[in-house]
Amino acid sequence: MSKKDNFISEYQLFATIVVTIIGVGIFSYPSSIANSVGNDGWIVTIISGAIVYFLLYAIYKVQKINGFREFIYIIKDNFGPYIGKIVGIVFVFFNIAIVSMGMRIFSEVIKMYLMEKTPTEFIILIMILIGTIIIRGGFKNLIKLNELLLPIIFLPMTFVIIILAAQGDYTNILPVFQNTPFQYIKSIALTTFAFEGFEICYLAMPHVERKSKIPKVIFWSVLYITLAYAIISIVSIAVLGVEQTKLLIWPTITMIKSINIPGYFIEQWEGVVMIFWILLYISTFVNLYLFSSVVVKSVFNLEDIKLSPILITPFIYVFAMYPENLAQLYSLYENISISAPIFTVVILILLLGIISMIKRRGRR
Repeated sequence: MSKKDNFISEYQLFATIVVTIIGVGIFSYPSSIANSVGNDGWIVTIISGAIVYFLLYAIYKVQKINGFREFIYIIKDNFGPYIGKIVGIVFVFFNIAIVSMGMRIFSEVIKMYLMEKTPTEFIILIMILIGTIIIRGGFKNLIKLNELLLPIIFLPMTFVIIILAAQGDYTNILPVFQNTPFQYIKSIALTTFAFEGFEICYLAMPHVERKSKIPKVIFWSVLYITLAYAIISIVSIAVLGVEQTKLLIWPTITMIKSINIPGYFIEQWEGVVMIFWILLYISTFVNLYLFSSVVVKSVFNLEDIKLSPILITPFIYVFAMYPENLAQLYSLYENISISAPIFTVVILILLLGIISMIKRRGRR
């Protein structure tokens, strides 16, 4: 890979990882973890963050062993051209399933709080159209967009969380360590894969300027995301209580609606947060959408990445519209959130790592 292909700085890699992983799940995360381990969710989140760091570091090692080549060339080189293409298609399938379920959740929230009479189908089609327009600009422009969106999204949201934190009763998070070891293990599996989207590193790492800095960037990215999830969990329980957090679908939004500061010109805080919700989802969706398009282009030998969305878009729409209600939607989303990273990261890393090391020793 030539030097002109190494266009991602450390901060841009950090921004890409953060905005891709922290998606729509952050608004329902406190409810999921509270139903799993009650007020011990923040403890499990920290453990899960450590696991995610080692998974990302493993992706880095696999990339390093294979000379930081493009993802599709690595799987073709290690699995062979035909099996490599099959692996690529399965990878795209899981990516599409994740973004589709996320898009349906996004559309349901938008309908509930902003556009009650707007059909879900219309919202989904508009989001797909926006995503398609953005990825036609290419990966370099998307990286710059990630860099721009990070402060725009997270600085105002940090301000809102500080306001909420000041209103909390932190005795609600006590006592701790009240669950069985089995419950902790089960919830760790659930929360680890709530960090979905970290497979974007397969696409981004080969283009980083100073690749020796990647482990450091991974550490700070995962630390930032872990603290975000842990703080949201703690503040939700402190403000709403454990039982109320369990009952709500989107406790983060409910907390924000409860903000009431006399003298402030903002009355409908949830409307403000919806703006950042939209930007947050767009960043997650577009990054994974572009990654899927890149893989599809290579698998089917398309001349231009602009042709890939023609093949992908129908599947995104069908998957997003498949759940009949919120209960079915979240059931599917939870199953996909666990099964997809198991294949796209855990199994794939193990296989690529083992095969790559065997081949390298064979060459020596």
